[in-house]
Amino acid sequence: MQFSSFAVILSILWFLVYWILGGVFFAVIALLRLGRVRKLRFSCLFSLWVLVIGIGAAFKGIELSQTQVEACLIDATNRAQIVTAVFGCGFSGVFGTFLIGAVGVVLGGFLIFAISRTKSRPWIVLEQEEEEGKEVKDEKTEGASKYF
Repeated sequence: MQFSSFAVILSILWFLVYWILGGVFFAVIALLRLGRVRKLRFSCLFSLWVLVIGIGAAFKGIELSQTQVEACLIDATNRAQIVTAVFGCGFSGVFGTFLIGAVGVVLGGFLIFAISRTKSRPWIVLEQEEEEGKEVKDEKTEGASKYF
């Protein structure tokens, strides 16, 4: 029995789950570390990494659970038992590789995060505008003008 169409759908689903949850996780990590990250480099490399992990986890999970599903399909007699056999017997292999893939996403994401760090100053600094606004407020409170 071929599971390639199921594996394609599963790989798209795994990619989306890894991409969204991993992206949120690393956005929080970037905010907590307060480090400068090249966002474009990280986004591109992370998206490619998650795509590879999602496809690999889906196809490897189907491959690992295929023998268990085939053994359960031998005993299935009607449509409900077939559906139960496919999802029930193959759950451990598919979900196990999903969890292994999640660990791979986190470890690879930290590596990509380290590669994407920069020590150079950004060319746009928004904090100066706030400081200039504070200086203007201080001058107004003193009652004297800067030019007189």
